[in-house]
Amino acid sequence: MAAQKYKVNLLGAGVSGLSTALALLETGRFTVKVVATHLPTDLNIDYTSPWAGAHWRSYADTADLQQQEYDAATFRRFAQLAENEPKAGVMFLSGHDYWEVKPKNFVDPWFKRLLPNYRHIPLAELPPGVEFGITYTTVTVNAPKYLLYLQEQVLARGATVERVTVASLKALAQIPHDVKGSKPDILVNCSALGSRTLPGVHDLQMFPTRGQIVIVRVPDEIWPKAKQFTMERYSEGGAMGTGKITYVIPRDNGEIVLGGTMEHWSTHEAISEETSKAIVERVVGTRPDLFSKATVLRSCAGLRPNRRGGVRVTASVEQLDWNESWTPNSFVVAHNYGHGPFGYQASVGCAQKTVKNIEDNLQALEQYRASSRTMSKL
Repeated sequence: MAAQKYKVNLLGAGVSGLSTALALLETGRFTVKVVATHLPTDLNIDYTSPWAGAHWRSYADTADLQQQEYDAATFRRFAQLAENEPKAGVMFLSGHDYWEVKPKNFVDPWFKRLLPNYRHIPLAELPPGVEFGITYTTVTVNAPKYLLYLQEQVLARGATVERVTVASLKALAQIPHDVKGSKPDILVNCSALGSRTLPGVHDLQMFPTRGQIVIVRVPDEIWPKAKQFTMERYSEGGAMGTGKITYVIPRDNGEIVLGGTMEHWSTHEAISEETSKAIVERVVGTRPDLFSKATVLRSCAGLRPNRRGGVRVTASVEQLDWNESWTPNSFVVAHNYGHGPFGYQASVGCAQKTVKNIEDNLQALEQYRASSRTMSKL
C-alpha cells in the first residue's frame, strides 16, 4: 500500500511558488494545490516574476553561507536545464561585471569557485569609463517561458493550479485541497509583496521596489554575438551591486532586456519615457557595437518584493481557529518570500530549503494533532 501523502495548499504562482511546488512534488511525499491571483502569461505590475531579466549572478556575501547555498543549488539546476531542456528557456553565456570606479581592496566573489571561466578582465578589454571588471560563464532565463515550464512540470506531476484570490492565511487553510473536499495538512505562503498585507502574515518588513526595463532586438547579424553577452555595470566602487546599475540580459527568443531602476517604495505603473531613453543610452555607451542599432520593442515596470533583513524561508506548526473549535486545526505553515530582485537566482535553493523545513516539522504536526484529538475528547 502506498504511503499517505501530505496535502499542501500553496499560495503564489511566481517563480518562488512554482519552484516550491515542484520541489515538493519531486519528493513524492506531497500532493500540491497552487492558488494565486496571477498565473503565468498574466502581465500585472504586482506579479513580478514575468518582468524579470533574468540572469544568475549571486550577491551573497562571502560570509553568508546560507545564501550561497541557495544560489549554488539554483545555478546547478539551471545549468542542467541549459544543457538538456530547451523548453525551460535557460541558456549559457558570458557574464560581465563592470565597475566605473575600481573597488578598494577588491575580494573575488564566492562564486569564483562555482562558475567556469572566471577571470579579471584586462584593462584593454574594458569599455570606456570602466576601471575594473570580471567575467565568467553563467546563464540567463527567459522568465515568461520558464514560468510556463515550471507550471507544466507541476501539472505533469499531478498538482492543480487555480486562479483564486486568497483573503488570509486562514482562508488558504479553508480552501478544499481536492475534489473530495479534503483539508490541507500544510500551508505554504509564497505571496511575495502580498505578505505585507495578508492577514495571518502581515510582514511589515516587506516593501516594493519599482524596476523599469526596456526590451529590444538587435539586427540578425549581431544577434549571435549579443546572445552571448550579459552584463551589469556599477557607477560606484565598493560592494558588488552598489550605485546605479545598468544591465543587459538576452533571452533565448531573441529579445534582450535592458535595465534598470531601483525605486524603493514606488508603485507607479506608468512608464517613464525619459527613464527608458536613459537606460538605452547607458547600454549603448557601454557596448555600441552590440546595441547602437537596437530596436525598442516595449518598456515595462514591475515591483520587486524586497524585505528588510533578507528572505524569509521558515516553517512551523501552527494552530488556527483554536478558540472556535476543539477539532484539530493544526498545520505546518511555511513561508518562502522576500527575494527582492534576486528571486530567480535563488529560486531552486530556497524551494529545496522550504521542503526541508516542512519535512522537519511533520513529526511535530502529528504530535500536535494527536494532542488535539485527546483534548477534544475531554
